[in-house]
Amino acid sequence: MSKAEKRGRKKDALEKFIESDQPVLMSSLNQLRYNILCEGLKQNERGVCPYRAYVWSILLRAEPVETDYYVELLQRGKSHSFTKILNDSFRTFKKDKNFTSKVDNQTLIRVLNSYALEVEESAETGVSPYVQGMNILVAPFAYVCKSEPEIFALFSRLLIKYIPTYVTPNLSGVINGVKLVDILLGLLDPKLFHHLKSKMLTAKIYAFPLVLTLDACTPPLSEVLVLWDFLFSYGVHLNIFFIIAQLVLIRKQLLESDNPMVLLRQFPRLDSKRIIKLSLSFVKVIPDDLYDLIVRHTVSEAVGEEINEYSRQNLSK
Repeated sequence: MSKAEKRGRKKDALEKFIESDQPVLMSSLNQLRYNILCEGLKQNERGVCPYRAYVWSILLRAEPVETDYYVELLQRGKSHSFTKILNDSFRTFKKDKNFTSKVDNQTLIRVLNSYALEVEESAETGVSPYVQGMNILVAPFAYVCKSEPEIFALFSRLLIKYIPTYVTPNLSGVINGVKLVDILLGLLDPKLFHHLKSKMLTAKIYAFPLVLTLDACTPPLSEVLVLWDFLFSYGVHLNIFFIIAQLVLIRKQLLESDNPMVLLRQFPRLDSKRIIKLSLSFVKVIPDDLYDLIVRHTVSEAVGEEINEYSRQNLSK
């Protein structure tokens, strides 16, 4: 941020907090998370917040990537996934004018290709260099960050540290995630769950993209960013609750519809405040063992059998 920008814009309480000296890391992180929960990051109608990238870096504990290292990745040329990346990147938020006016498509291609190259040449096991949906996951970072090395650092950190099972070749974490959506809906709203099930609608059919992209596939982007503020503060696993909240918000329409898939083919526009509020109410009432499965599914492939067993015991009734 330039000195002129700093002089010309009044800083809010949260921005002043993150710029102040914070000697105790965990205490400071907890305070930052609490401030995000209570006040949120101040953004304009396009979802632009001048310090969001800095906050995300803190919450994800993402170390800066040296520009020279990123340039070196660019110079290595095309990854084995380059053709897939090229084809997917052109479809990224194509209808979002705010996004397309700010983010160049070549930026997405370079960051995704650099990530693929790094994974291909690293010792990381089980993580795929590229799977469809990564183009959507990188897009919010591209919108928020001011440099490609910064986009690359945050994107890589999210995938490798926080959702590694979502980017395995078989997408095991995403598959487990949609199973958890079914389990959670069956527990919290049995009537809605059985109505959808009677129409042959399981979460695998309607919630797969929402799980895979942490809801980034549903507009508007400005509301996605607010949801991600919360996810990065309290855990990306909470997106499972976000999906349930979105279903509950259109519960009446779903129950009255003979063809609910019409409503679920494209979820209604996000309302982040209502989604977060509902999700927090759900967290309070679910069993601890189910919550533990939800927490672990983004990082552990081994949790799959436990989820299957939980499903057999609770959804077969």
